[in-house]
Formats: sequence, C-alpha cells, structure tokens
Amino acid sequence: MKLTHTWVFYISLLSIYNSVGQENENIIINDSLNLKKEKSINLRVGFDMYRIILSRVSDDFDGFEIVGDLKVSEDFFIALELGNLNTTKQVEQVNFTTKGNYFKVGFDYNMFENLEGMNNHITLGTRIGSSRHDQTLNSYTILDRTRYWSNSDLPITNGFATGKRPDLNALWFEIVLNFKVQILKNIYTGISLRLNRLMSDKIPSNFDNIYIPGFNKKTQDNVFGAGFNYTLTYNFSLLPKKK
Repeated sequence: MKLTHTWVFYISLLSIYNSVGQENENIIINDSLNLKKEKSINLRVGFDMYRIILSRVSDDFDGFEIVGDLKVSEDFFIALELGNLNTTKQVEQVNFTTKGNYFKVGFDYNMFENLEGMNNHITLGTRIGSSRHDQTLNSYTILDRTRYWSNSDLPITNGFATGKRPDLNALWFEIVLNFKVQILKNIYTGISLRLNRLMSDKIPSNFDNIYIPGFNKKTQDNVFGAGFNYTLTYNFSLLPKKK
C-alpha cells in the first residue's frame, strides 16, 4: 500500500513537470512568432548611376538624380526622385542648352513574390513630374536648299532669336516599370523603364521645349516621351513596426 502511494506521487510530479514544460514551449513559440511579426519601416536612398557616368564621359551633359522609396506596407512604396541637369544638344539646324531642376513623386506596387531568403522587387507604378528650367538657343542654321545665299550653312550665333529663355516649366505623368535586385545586405541595384505623357509646358518665345529636364526629348507633334534610369540604393531600417 505504501509502495502504491509512492508511485502515485511520482506519477503526479511527472505530469506536473510535463505540463509546465509544454506551457514554456508554447510561450517560446509564441514569443518567436511575435518576433517574426516585428517589421521595420524601410527607406531606400540612392542615385542614378547612368547620369553620373554620362556626366563623366560626355562634354555636353552634366547632371545627377537622387532616388528614394519608403516602404509603407508589404508591397506598397512611396517613391521620390530629384534631379538636376545641364545639357547641350544639336537638333537639325538648332544648337541649344537646357538647364534646370525636376522632381517626381508617386508610388510603386510590388508584383514579385520572393522565394525564401530573397528580397527582390518587380514593381509597377506612376509618377507626377515637374520641372523648372531655362532654354538657351546657342546657334541656328538657315535651311537654304537652293544655295542662293553664300555661306548660308554657317551657324548664326547672335542676333535674332538667339539667347536665353528663363523661367520655364513643365508638368507630366509617368508609368514606371521597375526592377530591383538585392546584391549585398541592404544594397540594391535597379533599372526602371518609363513612358511619359506631357500634360503642360510653358513655351519659350521664338523657340520650343525640345528637351525638358526629367521628361527628356519632346517633339512638336508628340506629347509622349520615354526614359530610364539605372540606380544603386541603400536600405535604411527605421523604427520597428508590428505587422
């Protein structure tokens, strides 16, 4: 009888021990799940490498573009781009310089489902872009198909129509397809393809906005444009946020 009571006592202790162990396991699992649900607000900031390289190799282009995006949900990003350029171009009989600043703001939506351990993005988004710029007509050549006038093919560098047209602006809309790949911890490289639609622009007197900062080339009969950038960005993890 005494032996029976002893066994009952040991079995009770073992049951209590197992019960406490299971509760501790549940607490650890729950804590782990809670830790996994901890998310951080991510801000990526970088620059367009294409414009920096072009500025180095071309005597007719000097510019840069700063890019950034803020992750506000699992697949949604607010995007911002700021740029400056000074470029000289020859278009048919006209040589001109465009100088100014621009900014673009919009959003990107990630359509790519990553595999375990990956953090890449394929996004589709939109931008509203705006520029403030000057146009300077450096020279022009009169088109004389008859060759009636001697030296008609020499560029005119002063006088009528040449000179600076300041305080111009433009407004446009963009559709953006973006690819971003994580190459190292917190470091991303990306390329974006853009289709632009000009909404309005201030036309300079006796000239036109043949080239608009941020929008790129514009023609008289076509309000659509295109562009791209090739970016290098760094991801900053800001204040933690629970999912």
